[in-house]
Amino acid sequence: MNRYETILSLGEDFMKLMAKSLIPVHILDWKVYYEAYIKEMEYQNKHFKKPRKSEATATVAAHYNISERTVYNIIAFMEG
Repeated sequence: MNRYETILSLGEDFMKLMAKSLIPVHILDWKVYYEAYIKEMEYQNKHFKKPRKSEATATVAAHYNISERTVYNIIAFMEG
């Protein structure tokens, strides 16, 4: 079970833990960015022969106005 699956399994408890400052608020932002990355990879798998992680990260980074390096760090964190 990776960190993203753990966050999903917490459900409402995730927000309670954030309210108590046990989980940093930026993790919620990272969850949104990671979900956008997952959607983009699903799109790439559906419409292209060879999905490219670099294209997906570039799209997410441009959409949310963050750096591609940040998106790669978020992916590594969530999948770790």
